[in-house]
Amino acid sequence: YPRKGDDMLRPSWLKEAIAAGNEFHFLKQKIWLHNLINIASLGFVVCAFAGVMMLGALIPWWAYIPLASVVMGCLVYSLFVLVIHECSHSMYVLLKDREASKLLNHRIGAFIGDLLFTNYMEHWAREHTVHHLRPMEEVDRQDGLRFSGKMWVRKVLLLLIPGFALTINPSRQYGFSLRRTIIGILFFGSIATIGVMTIHWSVGAAVVWGFNVTGVCNLNKIAQEHGSNLIQMKDPYLRSRTYFYPGRWLFSPFCINYHFEHHANFNVPWYRLKAYHRRVLQLMPEEFQPYFLTRGLQQAVQQIAGTRALPPEAKIFGTSDPSALAQGVV
Repeated sequence: YPRKGDDMLRPSWLKEAIAAGNEFHFLKQKIWLHNLINIASLGFVVCAFAGVMMLGALIPWWAYIPLASVVMGCLVYSLFVLVIHECSHSMYVLLKDREASKLLNHRIGAFIGDLLFTNYMEHWAREHTVHHLRPMEEVDRQDGLRFSGKMWVRKVLLLLIPGFALTINPSRQYGFSLRRTIIGILFFGSIATIGVMTIHWSVGAAVVWGFNVTGVCNLNKIAQEHGSNLIQMKDPYLRSRTYFYPGRWLFSPFCINYHFEHHANFNVPWYRLKAYHRRVLQLMPEEFQPYFLTRGLQQAVQQIAGTRALPPEAKIFGTSDPSALAQGVV
């Protein structure tokens, strides 16, 4: 991949946008600064989580549990975005030796994955590459599940049930792992127990509910990035959207919302995606930008509902005959 004929049909602005990502490639970053940014960011997440736990001693339980559950869940979700996702692209931490760097990233990703009930080596180290090459096709085991509207709402409502997040854990498709289950339960159980014994019982409840919020964040991510029938786009580079909505800094942390750019060039580290986005906007014709950018709460809801309009593919590729696209792109 890409398949024969793709590059011939791909419009010049999209080719230029893909190539522009190399300006922000992780190999062009200063290794010490790159590592400092990512390690410090992880430290911030850990400290923020501890800070939310300590607030359990100050806030009434009836207010603390819903508020802390949301923030804790988003902070746990940020570990997927910051650590596991970046590790899958071998760019969470960098070493001068490329092979050693790749091995270290996979080891870190596998360690954090075990803590979060996640099969990192299967679902991320291997399948995330497939997701980038053939997003949402049958072989895509990451985001091949497409749902919107009432089905999306039902899944979110079911996440009000404590522990339900484990039943929709994507890692279940690779088989049950007793070792990973025990590690995850011990990890979250230890945090909840410490909170109950040293702060307040509501802290333990918030930790349990919080993991369900992590599941909600993931459902939102899938819908915002690849929902609204984007699978129908023939070119895989056109099957994702960048999205902006109120509160994205919490529910879509570490610039994961710049998803069109991430799929255009997945070698750009998270902290350079905003700059890459500005470069892409200079290359993408203005008439197409409303189709690939979700702006505001209303459009974000439409994206989840599956009612966003698809980009005019025939117009993008400069042909009035959509069947011509199938000959070279499908």
